[in-house]
Amino acid sequence: MIDILADSPDDEALIVEAVGRDARVVSGSLALANGDGDVECRILGCREPIPLVRIELLRKMERNTPSVPVILVTDRAAEVARQLSGVKVAAIVWFADLRNQLTPAITAARQSVPLLRLAEQAEEAELPPALRSGLAYSYRAASQRPVRNVKELAAAVSCSPTTLSKEFRERAGGAANLSQFLSALSVVKAHQLRLSGLSWDAVANRMEVSRQTLHNRSARWPGGTLKQLARIRQAPLLKKFFADFAQPLLIPSQPPLLTPSSADGLSLLDRVYRFQSSLARQNPPDSGVSATHRPRKQGRR
Repeated sequence: MIDILADSPDDEALIVEAVGRDARVVSGSLALANGDGDVECRILGCREPIPLVRIELLRKMERNTPSVPVILVTDRAAEVARQLSGVKVAAIVWFADLRNQLTPAITAARQSVPLLRLAEQAEEAELPPALRSGLAYSYRAASQRPVRNVKELAAAVSCSPTTLSKEFRERAGGAANLSQFLSALSVVKAHQLRLSGLSWDAVANRMEVSRQTLHNRSARWPGGTLKQLARIRQAPLLKKFFADFAQPLLIPSQPPLLTPSSADGLSLLDRVYRFQSSLARQNPPDSGVSATHRPRKQGRR
């Protein structure tokens, strides 16, 4: 779904008409900012001059839910660039070009923006240098062709694979390793390509891996076959990746599921619970998507 908030009923109607059947009008800024459930993109429509409260809303959405892209629809005016200084959005579409430009902007935002936003967050985070470079590179690469393994990533950022894996493991607190992270990230990209209309064979060819490799990775995370993976909407899968892998790496030295994730006071545990509930409603019991990611513990044989 695409959530829409506009400052007037007329502007709201224009945006809804341009979006089509995926449009969903929300009641206020809080509903738009949360980006809960099956939201794949958010659109904020406001006329120039852009009110300060709307600029603050854009900043809040970028800070709290970077995995859900935001498109701003406004008037073509020279002042817009100055007003949006320091504010990041997926795209800006002018009201005058709404019919021709909004659909391509939504398509581009759905496919690449969440990963690029995560790359920017990694670059700004207080991380060990090698890990910071590795995470940012892996996110940016995944917008085109994901890194295939730890060795390839280490070579790309001129770092030892051992150092990179060690820094990742320590930062994640043992919850996951770098290979699991890269595998899950490749599943996210494969899922995006499949939703774009490609067959699984074409997806595998584009990513330069075998179809069996994709199947094995999907079975490990989020769990299930490729057929089951294709049934999942993009937003829940991105949210699960963010909760299982991205967010814990951005929170230093704290149990990730007990850490407040934003100024609204909701813990990440609360958010994951909400995500679990929405995922359960969207996917049947046989969908293969588990509520949380629990890497297998190696027992003694």
